[in-house]
Amino acid sequence: MESLIRSSSLAGFENLVRQYGVNPITLLEKAGILPAQLRDPDSFVVYAHYLELLELAAQACDEPCFGLKLGASQSMSTVGLIGAYMSRQPKILDALNVAQKYIYLHAEGIVLNLALLGQTSCEVRFVRLSDEKHEFEQKSQLAVCLVNKILKELVGPKWRADKVCLRQSVAVKQRPLFNKVLNCEVEFNSDVDAIYFSSAFLSYKPQLNDAILDTLIADQLELQRLNKLPDEMLQIEGAMKMLLATGECNKENTAKSVGLHPKKLQRILTEHNTSYRQLLDEVRKSEAMRLLQQKHINMTDLALRLGYAELSIFSRRFKLWFGMSPTEWQHNLR
Repeated sequence: MESLIRSSSLAGFENLVRQYGVNPITLLEKAGILPAQLRDPDSFVVYAHYLELLELAAQACDEPCFGLKLGASQSMSTVGLIGAYMSRQPKILDALNVAQKYIYLHAEGIVLNLALLGQTSCEVRFVRLSDEKHEFEQKSQLAVCLVNKILKELVGPKWRADKVCLRQSVAVKQRPLFNKVLNCEVEFNSDVDAIYFSSAFLSYKPQLNDAILDTLIADQLELQRLNKLPDEMLQIEGAMKMLLATGECNKENTAKSVGLHPKKLQRILTEHNTSYRQLLDEVRKSEAMRLLQQKHINMTDLALRLGYAELSIFSRRFKLWFGMSPTEWQHNLR
């Protein structure tokens, strides 16, 4: 399976692209990402497709600083549970250690390394941000900008990096924008992608700190770490759930959502002794049971969310599953 990244990494993408008069749907489809994948921030998109999308957007918008601008529009919520857990650490040092440990759960292609440089300076280095010096420049801009933004949220108004280093080069006229957004000196054509700042910040208490949720968040993160990313079948099922309400839940779109060729998807299903139709039926069945536990759900809305064109079609299918109507099944829960 391909490497993945949470779709929240594209938060703000559609709005930013539209500001340049470009259709984001066209770019998403060209990069192999279904628009429906952006509706759930905790779903995953194929990492290679994400990289391609950022570069396509920079070209289509004629904006060499696209990644920087997108990163500036994002926040700690972009990294989801990881950001929440970082904000609840006793010190910034602990928050950065959380980021080092769990960042791959947000994006498999990024590794952060924190290092002390002497007595007064720290370095957060981005490892594997680019395979070659000028490759995926938009991703580098976005990642460095987002981490700088998260540190600002955690530290508060006093935050200011000493310097940001980027391996890429930019035109002279674009440099003031980097300095303005990152609020520090920016060095280009560097050997590393990194943020440098005073080690004094490491002892700061994060601005947001709610110890009540610490245990819950830590347990959830540890469970994700142990399980890593969803296995093949869970990824396929997750894609199906996401696509049900769009009316586009077919084998081709499901395969695209998890970065597979439809024939490869079929081989995986065969290895698990099932077919696409059988698995889709099981996903619909489990989703129907889950949604019916919501007491006031509208049955027509439920049918549409499961990908059925009419309530009567869903009702007939439900009766084949359980021998009763959805309303009767829901009544028996009381």
